[in-house]
Amino acid sequence: MVNASHRFSNAIRRRPDGHARQAMLTPAYVLEPIRELLGGIDLDPCTEPDNPTGAKLHISLPSDGATADWGFAETVFCNPPYGEARDRWVDRCIEEGIRRKVILLIPSHTDTKTFQRAANACVSVVFVKGRLKFGVLRENRRQEAASHGSAIFGFGVDVTPLRSLGVAYSMTLISYRATADGITVSPDGKEAGRWVRGFPDLGDERG
Repeated sequence: MVNASHRFSNAIRRRPDGHARQAMLTPAYVLEPIRELLGGIDLDPCTEPDNPTGAKLHISLPSDGATADWGFAETVFCNPPYGEARDRWVDRCIEEGIRRKVILLIPSHTDTKTFQRAANACVSVVFVKGRLKFGVLRENRRQEAASHGSAIFGFGVDVTPLRSLGVAYSMTLISYRATADGITVSPDGKEAGRWVRGFPDLGDERG
């Protein structure tokens, strides 16, 4: 039996920014559809010095992209450290999504406050199918892969066109009211008694 307890280790989930095991680059099969959707990546604020994302502008350690000025970048892609450091990156991406297109890649830890904060603020989200494979071989010749699922959030941009990467949810606010025949959707909210999160991309009219 394989011991998978490391997947649930808080010591791993709370690694600091500079930890050697934090530098997992976004695989091309995920990055290229994101680049196409954005029409190019103006800024990667959390990357390596050699700019593997190929962004027009990039920020890497020791500079702190989470607090730096993101300037006039219109499109941003952010794959932050997967430890505790991601909390402040989520907050920054939410903030910047008001004025520019930001796509954020983080673990799909749906039980955490950080994930739920992102879900409440995003335009849409894609749950990536399987676990990300990084194209790096381990000593046992198996490909390095994430120990968890991942999610792609769009702030100021709709990421549902990336549905080929997994399952896409459009976090559009819709409303509903109960009728004798069941649930009737009221997109404009005029007949609503309550607002709920809806997932029209999946055709679920009940939210």
